[in-house]
Amino acid sequence: MMLLRLVKRTARRLLKPTSLGTGIGVILGCVLCLYLMLAYRLADDPRLVPDTFRHARRPILITAHPDDETLFFSPSILYHGHEPDVVRSLLVISSGNFNGIGEKRQTEIHNSCAALGIAQDHCVVLDNPELQDNPKKWWDEKLIENIISPYLEKWNVDLIMTFDQGGISGHINHRAVSAGVRDYVATHPQAPPAYALESTWLLRKYSSLLDLIPTAIPFLWKLATAPLVPATTSKIAERSLSLGGGKERVLIVSSWKTYCESRNAFGQHESQYSWDRVLYLVISRYMWFNTLERI
Repeated sequence: MMLLRLVKRTARRLLKPTSLGTGIGVILGCVLCLYLMLAYRLADDPRLVPDTFRHARRPILITAHPDDETLFFSPSILYHGHEPDVVRSLLVISSGNFNGIGEKRQTEIHNSCAALGIAQDHCVVLDNPELQDNPKKWWDEKLIENIISPYLEKWNVDLIMTFDQGGISGHINHRAVSAGVRDYVATHPQAPPAYALESTWLLRKYSSLLDLIPTAIPFLWKLATAPLVPATTSKIAERSLSLGGGKERVLIVSSWKTYCESRNAFGQHESQYSWDRVLYLVISRYMWFNTLERI
């Protein structure tokens, strides 16, 4: 009984307007500090972005449908996008013709590439009869592997980005693309480094910048040393990697300018611009930051 009364008393105190307001203020303050540090001060720190990712000059993003590049991968595809020696490529496996508007969506994706600064000859949308947009059909991963291989060689790709096994939204086509890329990496010893965008559960996915707090936890041991030790060499970054359990992970947080560029790029997908997508652009963590893990 005493314990129950103590719990009730504590709950009442926490739910007081003053306590609640203070708690919210502390949380928002932490989020803002994290955002400013990660998006600006540490935006290119090797403790958060490994050398293989930072030094890539011919990266490729492989997605399933038009608009995936903006809804999920905006921070990643825009990373170092304004550097003149970086040539980015986008390979979309299907035209998104599930509702019969594939031609329109092909036009939209090329407009999106223009907004993202991706050259038109490096913005390719495929329309293979066996790889059509279908939320109920698993695509043949071996076919995907064979299709992407010539583009990786033609464009001399040195970094691959794609979905993880969860496909972010769980879409079966997203997961099939992930499987195809994984097969390519597994069967080609000389394959460039490949990174998969990490899926999160629903509440985190739609908690916007608030999700920076749990997202930053695996990086805390790195962040703790960031203000004190300028990690400028690959040796320091490799030591940080070994201390973190051996997983090569990437954290990329968009600046306000990059976020606005992402919104502008998605605006080119007029057929997909519904009220829920407008809300998504604000509350989705994937519009603000990406966490990737090396395949």
